[in-house]
Amino acid sequence: MGPWTYSHLVALAHPWPVAWLFPPIRGEPQRIVNLFAGPGGWEQGLRVLDPEGTEFDVIGVEIGWDASATAVAAGYRRVVADIRTLSPINPALRYVTGLTVSAPCLVWSPAGKREGHQHRNLELLLDTFTMACEATFGHWHDNGECYDVEDCGICSDPTWDGYGGFTGPLLTFSQARSLVPQMTDKSIGLIAESLIWSLALTAKYDSLRWLAMEQSSALPEVVLDAISDELREADWCSAEYQVLDAADVGVASHRRRVYLVAGRHHYVSLKAMHPAEPIPHRTAAQALGWPEGVQVNTRGNRRTSGGNEWSADKTAPGITSKIRSYYWAHDKDRTFTVPEAALLVAMPADFPCVGSRSSAFQQLSDIAIPTEVARAIGGGILKKEWEQPVAGYLASVYSPESLVLAAPTASTSGSRRAAAATSTSQMPMLPGLDEWVAAAEPSPRSSAARRR
Repeated sequence: MGPWTYSHLVALAHPWPVAWLFPPIRGEPQRIVNLFAGPGGWEQGLRVLDPEGTEFDVIGVEIGWDASATAVAAGYRRVVADIRTLSPINPALRYVTGLTVSAPCLVWSPAGKREGHQHRNLELLLDTFTMACEATFGHWHDNGECYDVEDCGICSDPTWDGYGGFTGPLLTFSQARSLVPQMTDKSIGLIAESLIWSLALTAKYDSLRWLAMEQSSALPEVVLDAISDELREADWCSAEYQVLDAADVGVASHRRRVYLVAGRHHYVSLKAMHPAEPIPHRTAAQALGWPEGVQVNTRGNRRTSGGNEWSADKTAPGITSKIRSYYWAHDKDRTFTVPEAALLVAMPADFPCVGSRSSAFQQLSDIAIPTEVARAIGGGILKKEWEQPVAGYLASVYSPESLVLAAPTASTSGSRRAAAATSTSQMPMLPGLDEWVAAAEPSPRSSAARRR
């Protein structure tokens, strides 16, 4: 290790593992960074493709405490942080080959205020994309000298050989994000992290080989086209996108999301992300073991143009956090359990959601559907066969054993499920989560107060 002590290496790699400072040995899993990682949808999807856990080494970045604790309880690794406080060119990221991104979507979807669609916000976002390129690759410099040679870092470089190329970074990452505060909702700008991180890793280390981004299907095409254009400008081979519905591969709820998949040195295949033959839709009743004829009430007595009920004999509509208050129309006391909500989004019934009941439903509604992750990464990027693994995974998720776990009498609290999973998890709590554990430990007095 030369002059480096282990403590020096820890500081250099922070908050990533020290092992990531060193090149992977032949046969070791490829390293993947998962931004806006949530409780584990992306990792669950990668696990569908790699049940043995030998192909992918994933670390997620997530700012939410509950979602991070859930991921660790499920066996995944998390850095608890705002990704804007981390450097995308940390030396520990030199050998990262894959990047997955699921920025918050409420600013785009009908479930939110759709502020991202406002003309001024779109203008600022597209300018931010341009600045992301300037902070990583800079401008393309032609063969000839510039008009003002002294102001050009290329022409004024005495070692310049006269050939064209990128100028290199012209802005800092903070400067690239400088327009975000002018947006009416700062979370609009979070989608720019897809470019900032992918371009930074490409420009600095050129080890990144693919990008997979998931977002609301309501994301304007002008945004998707702009991201694709910037990647191609940075010499990525291809960047394509399409909308996928989880119901089309047998998930018990509709979930229309747009996936942008990009390859650094290879073309991605949109066609490969579709099943060879149509797959029958699965109803909510089939997935949950309910009797026929159940109507689910979503709004009490308040009726809207879309109605206030849906039939469980059909595929469930897109799941949101409001499912916590849904109930059987003929039995107001029969509400959804957390495991039932997990099954509707193709997560295992015993997935260890940490936090309150409301927090658990929020995490599940935000999660990336594992089957769609497998389709996008397996079919579109890695050219892996995904249909059979997805079918096997769903057969396990919707097995009779899962129905027993999901039943109201069998469901357990989030804290009990998490405690059981955490006790067997071998995943480390990366920086940030240890502080959460200390803060979350209840005092004897507060426990007694809750019992009273």
